[in-house]
Amino acid sequence: MGNGIGIAPAVMINRMVHEAGVPKDAQLSEVARLTTSLRQAQAEEQARNPDPDPGATTVVNGAEVDRLI
Repeated sequence: MGNGIGIAPAVMINRMVHEAGVPKDAQLSEVARLTTSLRQAQAEEQARNPDPDPGATTVVNGAEVDRLI
């Protein structure tokens, strides 16, 4: 396994909202909406492809956020 610098999905979502020009009073709700969409996509993917080793450590990075774009 290689070493690399990753960006957490939460950071990517916040950046997406900021760069999209969402008004400040709506940013929190947009972050919540995107986070919910990401979690739903992850749950659907898990249902389609169950993890063969549920005890294994899951690597989390910004790649999950690509599903929202």
